[in-house]
Amino acid sequence: MGFDILETLQTFKKTRIAPVCKMGLPMASIKELKMAALRELTKTNLDKQGFGGLDDDAKSCYAWPLRFTPAVGTVLIVLGLILQSPIFLGLGAIVPLTGALFPRGMILDLVYNLGVRHLFRAPALPPTPSPRRFSYLLSTVLLAGAALSFYFGLSALGIVLGGMVALGGTILTTTHWCLGSWVYRLFFPHAAAR
Repeated sequence: MGFDILETLQTFKKTRIAPVCKMGLPMASIKELKMAALRELTKTNLDKQGFGGLDDDAKSCYAWPLRFTPAVGTVLIVLGLILQSPIFLGLGAIVPLTGALFPRGMILDLVYNLGVRHLFRAPALPPTPSPRRFSYLLSTVLLAGAALSFYFGLSALGIVLGGMVALGGTILTTTHWCLGSWVYRLFFPHAAAR
């Protein structure tokens, strides 16, 4: 992978023609090309989420777009926690539930695939693999618990439950390490190995 990037950089310097990754995405600058090279940690974390079937080039193209869903979800969760709104968090629990139930139909993935990605000429997100879907299921349970906690006046418990999801979403957004996928691999090691 490193040799290919160096070769592509040299070609770019000679021809001044912007390279294109195998996914068909233009890479307008050398800086973007260098950023497209994935760190080993990112590759490993994407593999553990169930994206192991993608080659390095595809992972490189998806690395940033796969941050959209957890980033937006985390912002919405934090907003719900600030408001301490059982209705907001209860409705917010529906978002990860759609991801757990529908590999191609998570609400935030659809927002990205049908709208946001076109603004940046980015690829559509791939279907959500089982480890990440399991993570969405855990988030659904914790957010529903947070909503019920706020409804019954147990604000501290609501903040802890919702805060766990917000913390997990922040870590997922920044590192691609997914706590729910890690738990999935503990419970279902044979399924995760596929």
